[in-house]
Amino acid sequence: MRIAWLDCSAGASGDMLLGAFIAAGADLNAVNAAVAAVDPSLSVSVQQTARHQIAATKATVEVNGEPHPENIPDAGHGHGHDHAEAGHGHGHGVAHVHSGPTRAWADVRRLLEEAELSDPVRRRALDTFARLARAEAAAHGVEPDTVHFHEVGALDAIADIVGVAAASVSLDLDRIVVSTVVLGGGRQVRGQHGGIPIPGPAVLAIMSEAQAPVTGGTAPYEMTTPTGAALLASLADEYGTLPPMRIQQTGLGAGGRDPVEVPNILRVVLGESTESSATELVYETNVDDLDPRIWPQVLARLMEAGAADAWLTPILMKKGRPAHTLSVLVGSANAEMVRAVILSETSAIGLREFGIRKHAADREFTTVDVEGQSIHVKIARYGGQVVNVQPEYDDVAAAANALKKPVKSILAKAVAAGHDLWN
Repeated sequence: MRIAWLDCSAGASGDMLLGAFIAAGADLNAVNAAVAAVDPSLSVSVQQTARHQIAATKATVEVNGEPHPENIPDAGHGHGHDHAEAGHGHGHGVAHVHSGPTRAWADVRRLLEEAELSDPVRRRALDTFARLARAEAAAHGVEPDTVHFHEVGALDAIADIVGVAAASVSLDLDRIVVSTVVLGGGRQVRGQHGGIPIPGPAVLAIMSEAQAPVTGGTAPYEMTTPTGAALLASLADEYGTLPPMRIQQTGLGAGGRDPVEVPNILRVVLGESTESSATELVYETNVDDLDPRIWPQVLARLMEAGAADAWLTPILMKKGRPAHTLSVLVGSANAEMVRAVILSETSAIGLREFGIRKHAADREFTTVDVEGQSIHVKIARYGGQVVNVQPEYDDVAAAANALKKPVKSILAKAVAAGHDLWN
């Protein structure tokens, strides 16, 4: 199992996470392709720098090839552009209810939904922006759909959030563990609407919703920005110390400032887990009064919400009623979203929860050629040996249609081609 540990002992911001993932081996081309798919004017560049004489990578958002205005450091803050997300020199949020050029949350959501992004990147970006919108709405006492992102801050957040989503997906991680998050503290900063306490209301709302462990730390600055907090909450499968692993790669992302109190860096440690299993949750509920035509949509919504798997089992209930048991496998980070889907999309009014230990073979993805058609294949390994080769069925079906041949014939050739790669 490929895992990552995020060390947030100096807090977190979007550019710190982006720099750390890229330094740890994430594909910068994939990051820029995803960012440009949402807004063609945006791109990300990286430079080598140091914080307290520790080498680190600084990610910089650019607009039409020029450094974004938000990358100009603002004195007194612990990070870089993410600390002035709203465009007026403070870090309490990228969104407000009114004033100045804005993009509504619905507009940002539409951009993400219509952009040519892979489904995992799109889901991560939507989830992160939704967390920001809910937190800002709670801070201002309004509904999330009334939240507007400042135009400058929205561009900045798009680059950070979509970039981090693409970077994390490119690393093909099975599990992400996040350390206790340092939020910072000190005196209030001046915002457009008056003094803003540190930690800011939006950061606290995001961390509270995620039930993330936090601490103030020793630096008298805002150390975790709203964008950083929302990304951590979306990325985390669990929180804790460095898990047992064989380290393969590390990456250090630098904030925009170099304060005297702490090295302003976020570390990503990548490796193979040395644990034999991982803890997952299973939710179950028996349903006997739902139109069966709805079930395919329910299962699809559960997978969109982050379920690892979802399935139905036909059962016979009291008084001979035919029914189904809905079962859902999910990690703790997505458990709340899965519960919400079950209770809102089905007629269930309760559900059972129990923990299990999941044993997973190592897996990797490749592409094979079958009679000139490209087919994605998943390779599973156990004990260092290839134990399973599974072609992507949609690719197989498309190839069979293009070649005017039976699906079973193309499937067999794709499996054989996958095995040939490792023999």
